Amino acid sequence: MGPTQETCSELLRPLRALMGLKQIALQRGHFTTDQVPYAAAGLLAELVFRGECRASDLAHHRVVDASVVSRQVGQLEQAGLITRRPDPDDRRVSMLRATPRGEQAVAELERRKAEWLSEALVGWDDERVRELADLLGAAMDDVRRHTIDAMSPATASGSGPGKTTDAPAEAGGSNAEGAR
Repeated sequence: MGPTQETCSELLRPLRALMGLKQIALQRGHFTTDQVPYAAAGLLAELVFRGECRASDLAHHRVVDASVVSRQVGQLEQAGLITRRPDPDDRRVSMLRATPRGEQAVAELERRKAEWLSEALVGWDDERVRELADLLGAAMDDVRRHTIDAMSPATASGSGPGKTTDAPAEAGGSNAEGAR
């Protein structure tokens, strides 16, 4: 059986507060650098953690329209943070990859986020933080799976389960800040 709607409603309050704090941190510059356009930072992190992939795979995994990914890919490519090459299996499609400069930019963003969290959670020990990371990671994996399955054409037509993918750290996995 799963949790009741009432219990899940209790979870919504701290999740909303967390998202609000993310916005404050963004406004104060904790989650940005001059190198990476904020709107495309999550996509860049996805490429760093996931590795080379197609734009359509990024759109599917991030649960956004392909036009959003296309615009962000253009920004990142212009900034020299990603490269593209023809997919050897289908030359009409590009494979995207973070450049060393893109990888360094994500490492700097992750360092800044971790520093911010470390300062904010100064009263917590590593074990408690790991427990929270594990719980949030597991919850986000299930929410992502449910969301992607619900959007899958195979599931919508009733012909079978949808395809899911594991979330990279920045995309909601348990080994990063989880809010992109």
